Amino acid sequence: MTKNQQKTQSCICGKQGCWYEKEQQIPEYCQANKFFDEIENSKREYQKPGNKNIYEAACIIGEERDGFRSRIEEALHFSKHLKLTKVGFAACTAFDSEMVILKKLFSQEGLQVVCASCQIGSVTAEEREIPELSDYVNATCNPIAQAEILNREQTELNFIVGLCLGHDILFTRYSTAPVSTLIVKDRMTGNNPAAALYGYHARRSLFKLPRTGKKRV
Repeated sequence: MTKNQQKTQSCICGKQGCWYEKEQQIPEYCQANKFFDEIENSKREYQKPGNKNIYEAACIIGEERDGFRSRIEEALHFSKHLKLTKVGFAACTAFDSEMVILKKLFSQEGLQVVCASCQIGSVTAEEREIPELSDYVNATCNPIAQAEILNREQTELNFIVGLCLGHDILFTRYSTAPVSTLIVKDRMTGNNPAAALYGYHARRSLFKLPRTGKKRV
């Protein structure tokens, strides 16, 4: 395998002709050449109404004041652009104060807000037939019920607010409406997971480097 092939397999390409230097087009070593059928099929999928309107809204909202407004403000504009009337929130109980603000923000824009909290129903690990998890703090979270409740309420778009890793996966799997993550739970970084990639000391921890004797990564 050549060095260029290794780069494209890890999504690192110096040319990036598929993005900002279109005259270069896709180099012969790019992984895109391996997945020609998948790429062609995707073009047809974008023509479906349920995909086309979401992608269109994403492009328009992403262009407006790009880099100068928060993800929450983008979510508000995205919902309004799609002319939604009812949105759902699958929230962790630890984010109650954030949900008070979010509900106010979305409601004042004319959107009906439905929220399902993670602990709803107080379902125990024993009731799920996984008693070995009974000592875990988050073993009473109920992401499937959160999804089913928002499905019954017929929300048009659901937002995840601080669900545990794994619980967010289950919620997304069972949600009928499209799902976007508004807040990612990451207690160590103030709910900003990317911060662990930017700070030297956080990266050192990720790569399990000792305190001295290693180059910075």
